Amino acid sequence: MEGLDFNRIDGEVAARLEEAFTEEEVFSALSNLNGDKAPGLDGFSLSFWQFSWDFAKEEIMGFLKEFHEHGRFIRSLNSTFLVLVPKKAGAEDLRDFRPISLARGLYKLLAKVLANRLKKVVGKVVSSAQNAFVEERQILDTALIANEAIDSMLKRNESEVLCKLDIEKIYDHLNWNFLLLVMQRMAGFFNSSRGLRKGDPLSPYLFVIGMEALSRLILRAVRGGFLSGCRIKRRSGNGAVVSHFLFADDTLVFCDASQDQMVYLSWVLMWFEAISGLRINLDKSKILSVGRVENLEVLALEVGCKVGRLPTSYLGIPLGANHKSVAVWDGVEERFRKRLAMDFLWGGGALERKPHLVKWDTVCLDKRKGGLGVRRLSTLNRALLCKWNWRFVNERETLWRRVISRKFGEEEGGWYTRDVREGFGVGFWKDIRKEGALLQNKVVFSVGNEAWLEELWDHSGEEGVWSPSFSRPFNDWEVEEVERLLLTIRGRKLNPLLEDRMQWKETKDGFLEIQKRGRFLANTCFLCCEEEESIDHILIQCFRARVLWELLFALFGVTWVLPFLVKDTLSGWCGFNLGKKRRKVWKAAPLCIFWAVWKERNMIAFDNKELSIHRLKNSFVTFGCGLSRL
Repeated sequence: MEGLDFNRIDGEVAARLEEAFTEEEVFSALSNLNGDKAPGLDGFSLSFWQFSWDFAKEEIMGFLKEFHEHGRFIRSLNSTFLVLVPKKAGAEDLRDFRPISLARGLYKLLAKVLANRLKKVVGKVVSSAQNAFVEERQILDTALIANEAIDSMLKRNESEVLCKLDIEKIYDHLNWNFLLLVMQRMAGFFNSSRGLRKGDPLSPYLFVIGMEALSRLILRAVRGGFLSGCRIKRRSGNGAVVSHFLFADDTLVFCDASQDQMVYLSWVLMWFEAISGLRINLDKSKILSVGRVENLEVLALEVGCKVGRLPTSYLGIPLGANHKSVAVWDGVEERFRKRLAMDFLWGGGALERKPHLVKWDTVCLDKRKGGLGVRRLSTLNRALLCKWNWRFVNERETLWRRVISRKFGEEEGGWYTRDVREGFGVGFWKDIRKEGALLQNKVVFSVGNEAWLEELWDHSGEEGVWSPSFSRPFNDWEVEEVERLLLTIRGRKLNPLLEDRMQWKETKDGFLEIQKRGRFLANTCFLCCEEEESIDHILIQCFRARVLWELLFALFGVTWVLPFLVKDTLSGWCGFNLGKKRRKVWKAAPLCIFWAVWKERNMIAFDNKELSIHRLKNSFVTFGCGLSRL
């Protein structure tokens, strides 16, 4: 561990990790836990603690306070059921089972609170080569960079290899003393448990911290010239070096097709196993040739793994494949095919020829128009490709963005990469860049410092003013456009203290967030088209439905204040002194109104009918008269 350069957190961040627990923090963690998970030894599920929060919170906060002050808790709270879940059908060997820890509810709550604190800082201490369980890093980032790296290697026509490694029993073998040592080197972390268990909210973050030692060992080998990595660059420029990726137990290492490099890589893996307890599963690990490699079997023998070939898959995504080939996606298509439920709508399985019960175009309509709201994959795919262009602008410090910038270059201002003029290979970015045009009419630019407009801004004076200069006189047909430009910028100012950024026009704050990527339609009442639709609203509160209630009261000569809820209306409905026959109709009247309203609502929703108050009243009266004859 000596000589490894770990990222560290500062004293202020470390102090926030060790602050006393607040009631809001604990309740938020409890609410985010899945209450349906199996309970531990005490038999209390998390849904019990969620339901009991109001009268149990004092005891819960007392337990957490004691842990915060003394660093320990009752030993029995840390005891668990160990359940062996088979990894495959017909499992017999112990290695074919996955151990799952059923921890007690209070311990899970404590672990969740600690995990919520830890995940806020884990991105500060782990390298950009790790993407698993780190906020603001995505699984597809690794697949994108890996494919672009392989694309560069193939187009350079060099002999290089890619080592695809699998780490064995990641939670079972991690040495706890090693993990504590790593956290002490990073500073500010706490020692709160005795090991990593599946089902423990803390385990993923502690594992990522432990894997950072392997990342630092590989980086040190690259800096020392023992491993080469892959340099991704344009024809000119330094480019970016990508040496490895870690995502949970899946590891990629880029090397030259050199026996010396394979020997050193095997040493690195051996050192990491010695200090951490984590061992490479050689039966699942492969060495892949990128380009023409003559001695691939010899190189595989040095590491002790198997020989593989491109294309392959990594994290479920094709790796090193020509994405213009339809056959490459057969595996992905097959996995989706098993999960599709559309055969229910189409009257049978894929091998049966039966008439479709519902047209796919109808299924893809939004719910307001009678569909199921299923999104078209082609449209969704274009939207997701377009989202990469948004991320390119806003995620300036991420590894994937730096790699793409070095490989393709940037247009002025750094808003987009240059057009990708090279032929299609195994990279993704050419297709992604093509969809950038969709983004242009959905965004505006917030101009701050280092903008290309800065040369038009005069900083003299307290606030500065626009002072454009033009390289030539204007033609007559250009004057109107220049006037329009000057009128547009007249009320705007350039703020040198703010960063330039792209703003999303569809939201007030200008940020495109995950929950806002789809424009979800509000569940609007079909009768009034003003309020959100609910059972209570459409049957009782909607002013369109109130027409029927007022008609009913007028027919019976009754004055009554109608409750706001259906449940209260039905429970408080009584016959008054109306006589035997009229009382029978009166008691059935709410159901008649409900039926008439619901029937009208569905005619509007599914038959594209216009609202008709006359039809609504007629339906109510007809149904009521039919009941009165029974």
